[in-house]
Amino acid sequence: MHPEDLRTMLLHPFLTLTLSHIAKSTSKHVGHAVGDAFDSLVLSGVKYSDMKKNPERVAEEIISAARERGIPVKEDDKERIVVAVKKAAKVIDKLTEDISEEKLDVLYQALAEKTDDPIYVLKRNEIDIEPELEEFRQFLAEISGKKIAPKKGAGTGKAVVKKAEKLNVKGILDNAKLEVLSVLNGLEFAGYSGEAKAKAIEKLSARIAELSKKELTPDNLQTIGLYAFALEMIKAGNFERVKEVEKL
Repeated sequence: MHPEDLRTMLLHPFLTLTLSHIAKSTSKHVGHAVGDAFDSLVLSGVKYSDMKKNPERVAEEIISAARERGIPVKEDDKERIVVAVKKAAKVIDKLTEDISEEKLDVLYQALAEKTDDPIYVLKRNEIDIEPELEEFRQFLAEISGKKIAPKKGAGTGKAVVKKAEKLNVKGILDNAKLEVLSVLNGLEFAGYSGEAKAKAIEKLSARIAELSKKELTPDNLQTIGLYAFALEMIKAGNFERVKEVEKL
């Protein structure tokens, strides 16, 4: 995939989250509206670099597409989307200095609404975009009318290491839980499209096959069971059941 296409793809979930907070809706139509806007932009020859230079055009397309799908937006919401493009670009540019499929999954995990410590998730996976991502999350919180309190020790290597040591006791099962939730987030961002569903099924099947080749341990067996549960629920289109993983 061309780097410009990859960055455009990454921008989509950021702006979907933004529109979701603006409209106070988690309807799949929110993601579809952003997709409509991106389709229009890309077909007009607009690339990621162009979106960065002219975020106003991106905002106008999203507002127009949102209205066509009956999503409540106001004229002054354009400025919020302009700000979102600028803040999201900071994260994307830094993230794509060295990109891989695994790092994309980690980003979805970190942006999940119920992720308590996105910085830990990222740094545990050797991605250091702490200030940029925290700035975007604060921006979303402000749209919702609340402020996320800065975490004590944020930005310090010692604090992250201590938390990693504390959370590591949950082992491989905890990592699997995060990955399943990231797959679910990816599906949601893609509007639960057939292509996204197929990729999710392929990814989870690969994880099960990979673990099945390793020595059988209680942790591995539980992890395989978690992946298998998510796999069957996604195949059945029962995405609400997959969300129950958050409660584990």
